[in-house]
Amino acid sequence: MLKPLTTLIMLASTPFAYGQIDVTIPKANCLKAADIVTNKDLALFKQIYMPIKANDEQYLAFIQKIHDWAFVKNYSGINDFTIEGVRVFEHAKTSENDTVKQSAQRWGHDTEVWVDYAFNSTNRTTNAPATKAGFCRFALQGDSWYMINLLK
Repeated sequence: MLKPLTTLIMLASTPFAYGQIDVTIPKANCLKAADIVTNKDLALFKQIYMPIKANDEQYLAFIQKIHDWAFVKNYSGINDFTIEGVRVFEHAKTSENDTVKQSAQRWGHDTEVWVDYAFNSTNRTTNAPATKAGFCRFALQGDSWYMINLLK
């Protein structure tokens, strides 16, 4: 009779990936990523992106590359940008996901969050309506969340 109760107590006290990690900031910053790309917003980019050794020209070139992908080359813009879900990787450095493991080893974090997004656009090649889905990736360092990719 006590075994189910003991199991419930154990489950309730065990930290689960999604239950213990507040993903409010990564979700909000993923929405901001669309604004960064749309408006080529360097100031906003520098607020949420992982600090790296780059000058403003290098940052702007990176933002321009993603802007061109979303507005010039592949798609005709970012419309109806929505958050679809969240994946949490708590032990990123030992994750079975190679992408997570490599980024954790590169940046030194142990918690990574992927915020799934989607937006509507027009495919420039086919001129047909298109929905592009992807994820914004965030690393938790100390008490701060940093974006480690920009929509691609």
